[in-house]
Amino acid sequence: MHWAGVTLKRHILLVALLTASGGAFAGSLPPIIAGAKNPVPKCITPAALMQFVEERNAHHSPPRKIKARFDNVAALYQRIGRCVSREPDHCVGVRWDYAFFQMLIETGYLTFGGPDATGGVSARDNNFAGLGATEPGKPGESFKDVKTGVLAHLQHVLMYSRTLIPHPVAKRTQLVQNDVREIMSKLHRPVTFADLAQVWTGVGKSRYARDMRLIAEKFHHEFCDEKQFAEGAVKTANARSR
Repeated sequence: MHWAGVTLKRHILLVALLTASGGAFAGSLPPIIAGAKNPVPKCITPAALMQFVEERNAHHSPPRKIKARFDNVAALYQRIGRCVSREPDHCVGVRWDYAFFQMLIETGYLTFGGPDATGGVSARDNNFAGLGATEPGKPGESFKDVKTGVLAHLQHVLMYSRTLIPHPVAKRTQLVQNDVREIMSKLHRPVTFADLAQVWTGVGKSRYARDMRLIAEKFHHEFCDEKQFAEGAVKTANARSR
């Protein structure tokens, strides 16, 4: 994760970037919180996601393979993503599919190496979002197993929606959540993954949102039929207009 904290000056700049970008930028990706009007499309399954990763790595030159202990990571994103935080009367879930696509950017499609990986962590860290790796050469956080690492990432994503995470797994989440939630509170609308991308990278012309969108589009075109793709687009558009 590249967002390194908020000074007062940077805080003001990030708020200005988010509010100036308005609905057009925010609408390039879906809201973070999942729900009836913002569901994960049925065609997005853990098996399809892992096939997508395998095919992408197979076509790399030279071909790459992920470690066997990551074979179940998509299923963990689905299971944990449906209930990242439990409110008194309901679960709060996230669009775990886009969190997964973000993870592919951060880890170089689960290879944790080469120019494709932006997270600055190694496979042994079970850190799927570069949490804590805010400066070059500075090690990120390390989590005890894959499940804990996935939970840490999803909690951090949910935090961007202005949801308070009472007991964050990641120290980074605990450290920055008040600042991030304050920044996002200025939007007065559902927070999207495009908003997350703006603050995550801390720059106004980041390719981060575009990269997530391109991965999502590539997956949809390969694994979802036209009807499923169209229905997903309509539901996402409806969710953004709320």
